[in-house]
Amino acid sequence: MAPSRARCATSLVTIMSLLLGSLGTAAAQQTQPARANPGFVAPDFNTAFNQTGATPAAPARGIIRKTLDVGLGRSFVFTVPRAAADAYVADPKVATATVQTDRQIYITGIGPGATTILISSDDGSQIAEVEVRVARDVGSLRSILAAALPGASISVRMSADSVVLSGEVPSAAVATKAMDIAQGFVGTAERVVNAMTISASEQVMLKVTVAEVQRNVLKQLGVNAVGTWEIGDVVLGGVMSNPFGVAGQALSSTAGVISGSDGTLSVQAMEQVGVARTLAEPVLTAISGETANFLVGGEVPIPTGVTCTNDNSCQPSIEYKKFGVSLTFAPTVLSSGNISLRVATEVSDVDTQNQLTYPVGNNSTVTIPAFKLRKQETTVELPSGGSLVTAGLIQQGGRRAITGVPGLMHLPVLGALFRSRDYQREETELVIIVQPMLARPLQARQATRPDQGFADAPDPRAVFFGQVNRIIAPAGPRTNPTKAGPPVANGYYGHAGFIVD
Repeated sequence: MAPSRARCATSLVTIMSLLLGSLGTAAAQQTQPARANPGFVAPDFNTAFNQTGATPAAPARGIIRKTLDVGLGRSFVFTVPRAAADAYVADPKVATATVQTDRQIYITGIGPGATTILISSDDGSQIAEVEVRVARDVGSLRSILAAALPGASISVRMSADSVVLSGEVPSAAVATKAMDIAQGFVGTAERVVNAMTISASEQVMLKVTVAEVQRNVLKQLGVNAVGTWEIGDVVLGGVMSNPFGVAGQALSSTAGVISGSDGTLSVQAMEQVGVARTLAEPVLTAISGETANFLVGGEVPIPTGVTCTNDNSCQPSIEYKKFGVSLTFAPTVLSSGNISLRVATEVSDVDTQNQLTYPVGNNSTVTIPAFKLRKQETTVELPSGGSLVTAGLIQQGGRRAITGVPGLMHLPVLGALFRSRDYQREETELVIIVQPMLARPLQARQATRPDQGFADAPDPRAVFFGQVNRIIAPAGPRTNPTKAGPPVANGYYGHAGFIVD
């Protein structure tokens, strides 16, 4: 009995141990998280109760929208999230798109502008919408301008197919150099827009002296015969004169007349010498980089056409042509302080000897004047205050004409009675002096007027001495006080002087 009781006790202890072990394992499973089973997915009871038995829908695939800036002649690789089959380009002249792989599209800039590229998949659904803007890559131009003009602050941007330069530069020469560099980058000057400002605008004053001397000599010597002459049984009669002189018409002259019963002989002799002098000293001021014009002269009406009515009444159309001394110059102040000057000078006057007369309707004529023109145009670089002298513009011309009775005009000694001689010679010399200077502000008290110190002559001096006006020096600094004399009334000093023409 004792052993049986021992075995029963041992079995009871074993059963109690197993029960306690089971209870400990259950408690441990409740306190520790459950390990994931790769082959089993635990249901989400909260989700299951909220779904009310509905099947969850697949998430929607959105369209990618993006904007790209592509340089002209450059390519860009655009990547899409899922397989692409086709790419549509709205404007093939701006860009092209090539599906290289199912996830990569090559976009290349062809021409300046903007376009849209639509990328779709095999089933036709749209994957992406890309806005492409194609412009020139101005990065290299920025680098060139920064290296060539280190002292300038120039911004470069594209506007359509043009390059816009903006910013502030120290002088017009720097702006001109930047424009030249941009023009070489783009290829044409029309595609470069200058929006630069000059921090300190230099002004250039140009003084031009135009001096011209003309000398002409005209000589006429001839015999005009009117009447009849009898040589035996031969009778000669008629008029002999010189209708085609080099001056266009005979001069007013001293003539000797030999008359008889049968004819009259008029001996004509005249000599004319003339000298003309033209002098102009225009002074112009212009901002560096700008153009200034000057004209002293007049305008001549020139017929350009004729309008006639049914009754042969004609009316010419008139335009006016300028003549005189004309000056055009465009200065540019360089960084070295010198002045680059483009100057054009022109001296013109009316030439009545070469004018043209042509008939119009109703027995009337129209005269078109001719012009003599002396012109100079050049580009030079001078320091401020330097001078450019253009000389040697000398023109010489001579014309000679002899008319007379054929045969008789070649007789020795007596042939002089049967011919007329005209001779004309012209000489012209033109000198142009150009002097550019940097302009500086002038105070009002330093400027003088042409009428300063002018006073009308009193009546007694005007009547008895023919004096019309006088010039009195105004009071102020005197270069030679001892010679000027003591001051007089009304703020003037010195001796009164009169001008007699």
